[in-house]
Amino acid sequence: MLTGVYPLRHGAVTNDLPIKTDVTSTAHVFADHGYRTGYIGKWHLAGVPRETPIPAGDNRLGFKEWKVCNCAHSYLKFYYENEDNERFWHEGYEPELQTDLSIDFIQRNRDQPWFLTLSWGTPHFPYFEQPASNLDRYSEKSLRLRENVEETRNTTFAMPHLPQEEMLTKEEIRQTYGAYYGHITALDEQFGRLIQTLEATGQLDNTIVVYTSDHGDMVGSHGFFDKQLPYDESIKVPLLVYWKDKTVVRHSDELIGLVDLPASLLGLAGLRFPTDVDGRDLHRLFVDKAANGLEACYIFEHMSCHIAEQQGIRPWRGVRTKAYTFARHIDDDGYLLFDNIRDPFQLDNLIDKPEKAHMRQQLLTLVNDYIDRHDRLLPPVGFIVAAGLRDKWNESQSYFGLPLLDA
Repeated sequence: MLTGVYPLRHGAVTNDLPIKTDVTSTAHVFADHGYRTGYIGKWHLAGVPRETPIPAGDNRLGFKEWKVCNCAHSYLKFYYENEDNERFWHEGYEPELQTDLSIDFIQRNRDQPWFLTLSWGTPHFPYFEQPASNLDRYSEKSLRLRENVEETRNTTFAMPHLPQEEMLTKEEIRQTYGAYYGHITALDEQFGRLIQTLEATGQLDNTIVVYTSDHGDMVGSHGFFDKQLPYDESIKVPLLVYWKDKTVVRHSDELIGLVDLPASLLGLAGLRFPTDVDGRDLHRLFVDKAANGLEACYIFEHMSCHIAEQQGIRPWRGVRTKAYTFARHIDDDGYLLFDNIRDPFQLDNLIDKPEKAHMRQQLLTLVNDYIDRHDRLLPPVGFIVAAGLRDKWNESQSYFGLPLLDA
């Protein structure tokens, strides 16, 4: 989302591995063209410890103004660090303060070009850590669960007041929906405050506004919470792009990946990366109703981070086309195939259906082409070693009390 390159090139191939400091980001490009750059919110690209401050300079990937917490998942009592790594603690609701800081940035920089990234931590777990007024909005509503929700094992981040091994009923998952929606509604309000600030300062007509997310959340679908799976609940995210009188007003099912977003955002602003990137400039999707997106998006889980591993999630690679989702493990030629048009809740795995053998082979060839160009299809230990990340991996594993790789 910042560099336009896949993880093997920027180094952060899983949670808590630090990003390389010599990669070019969107902030570098905007800064080189006279924009004031700023980053506010969650970073989670500095490795471990998670509470580590991010040193000024190359570690911040071109962002100058800085109000950041690396990774804490604490939404009612929290901190951020400024440009000088002074730490400021607050009580309240974290997205509100992060929005306050963003409004201040927008107001102070109104007379010059600027580029701001605001990274709220919610609606990420812990779902219930938010003001009671947020939770109350949905506490009495009979929320409709997705058709693929099933009773599933509780986790520390789903319903922390219940035993971790307890099976959650659909009614308890419905309560988690309410908390998830509470966070989302709160973000809608904070987003509205940003738009109102742009209007009040006369900047909305000449500001490109982009709203998206790095991942979704299973919230009980297919028996899982969290993410890191090829299901739509995990991989499909919103993408809203607005620039007055420039962007078209429409809902589109054209495909664009997060790796394409940086080049596309720069392209919309008339800029480009000075270095080679993996993502494509698809900004025509935002301004031309006839523009086409990708044939497929490459989706993958290179390394199961500690939470995913606890849920039994193995590394996988796959593709999402308009019609199909396909995924393979390292040791098979495919374990998951869904027809997303006929089966939008992905309940019928077609991987072994003879009538889908040709489609399965077609998608496997497509996945393997992505692997050849951007990846290394190796077991986790071999993948980490081949990527030259053994020491960083061991630092992360040690931090979480998990097994280390031998030298």
